[in-house]
Amino acid sequence: MGERPNILFIITDHHAWHDHFRPGEFEVKSPAWEGFCEAGVRFDRAYSVSPICSPARASMMSGVYPSRHGLIWNTEATRNPKNRIDFEPGTRLFNSYLAEAGYESAYVGKWHCGHEKLPADYGLEGWSLPDYGKVYMSDAYEAYARERGFGEARARIEHNLDHPEWEGTTVTLHHESPWRFMNGSGMLEGPPEAHEEFFVAHMAAEKLRELASGGDPWSLVASFWGPHQPYYPSGRYAGMVDPATIPRYPTFDDDLEGKPLRHFIHRDLTHGPPRKLWPEWEPVWPEVLARCYEQQIQLDAAIGSLLSALEETGQAGNTLVIWLADHGDALASHGGCWDKASTYTEEVGRVPMAIRWPAGLPGGSRVTRPVSNMDATATMLEAAGVAVPESMQSRSVLPLCRDPEGAEWPEHVVCEHNGHGDDILQRSVITERYKYVAAVFDGDELYDLAEDPHERHNLIDAPEEADLARDMRLRLIDHIESTGDRLAAGRLLYALRRGV
Repeated sequence: MGERPNILFIITDHHAWHDHFRPGEFEVKSPAWEGFCEAGVRFDRAYSVSPICSPARASMMSGVYPSRHGLIWNTEATRNPKNRIDFEPGTRLFNSYLAEAGYESAYVGKWHCGHEKLPADYGLEGWSLPDYGKVYMSDAYEAYARERGFGEARARIEHNLDHPEWEGTTVTLHHESPWRFMNGSGMLEGPPEAHEEFFVAHMAAEKLRELASGGDPWSLVASFWGPHQPYYPSGRYAGMVDPATIPRYPTFDDDLEGKPLRHFIHRDLTHGPPRKLWPEWEPVWPEVLARCYEQQIQLDAAIGSLLSALEETGQAGNTLVIWLADHGDALASHGGCWDKASTYTEEVGRVPMAIRWPAGLPGGSRVTRPVSNMDATATMLEAAGVAVPESMQSRSVLPLCRDPEGAEWPEHVVCEHNGHGDDILQRSVITERYKYVAAVFDGDELYDLAEDPHERHNLIDAPEEADLARDMRLRLIDHIESTGDRLAAGRLLYALRRGV
């Protein structure tokens, strides 16, 4: 293989991605992302291993499912007795394997993999915050802003689900809870560099230069809070997308016919709900989406600056760069939802994912077979020449990168969802064409994604699809039994067996 590559792992958060940009109808250009994909390998069917921040991020750090590492909800969710606020004792993170191969590893940005323990407790130097974190109130951001004369972070509020009385006012983004200003859109005051995205990119670039100046191979996780709401783009990015050009999202008017209860909970009871505050498409939804997309453009530019810093070190050629999101965003989908809840739709499950490694992989190809963002873990280890432990549930995608059509690869990917605010345990199996979602105490779902890409028609009770449903249940049964999924080994496994 030659010289071991450096590794840059870029993680974005809560990315409104699937079906938001439709060629020929509506597109928003992200120059850094598109250039990165042209030089690397793009994954068209990448799924979140679990569409909630802590479970997904912890799985990417450890290479095992949430049911094993223990962070099944977000770390703040202490009311769920089955959830952990830090990793299960004894859990090894990817950097511990790299350290044995001589790598120096660092972590900068959003952590959300622990309440008591930070990356430094696992041997990852750098900067981060416990739980979700409050960037604009952190000592590091305050020092960064003070040096540049930005002052306190303030946002002009245009729309807010929880506090409509704020609309048309400017608020300072300081509060003991990171959720205080979350469910809204508007504009952050100040230049683009005052935004948290550019702050994280700056911190990551500084750490990258430090690592690159040493003599050892290195790995760096650059973890961003965006484009997670609140959608507050700043500077020249605010106003780049005209709301009048944004078409109605395909499932905004979905009546949820045939859907299990959890979909109605999300639409009608979670976050407001938006359908009661904003029941019509116009004028609010296009304005909210415009801010969301502008924040994505701003994030793209921030990541572009980090990639430029890598180029400046002269080490880009032999640096494996993985760029992906932890999960998606249900914004405007399936009846006009906001954020995410206890559903595994394509909108919350599908994520952008691409890999670039000039010295080790051909560029300009696409992979259409389903993969998981947890597969990034084993990919890093294999690229570094480290044997992937048999106990690790992640799979290296390097064979797919080298031979997208001919490489040996499983026919399906399995993802976990253990609920978000509601204790609705689910397991999803996804093939190139079909998706089956099994749930405890709620209905199952079966979709033909080729014929029904927007998941409008639940085929779970269709007599002509009985054999398909049985096959998908068998796949889930085999997965639960072979992986030792202790959370699903009770009622869900019992229900699946009854179905076959």
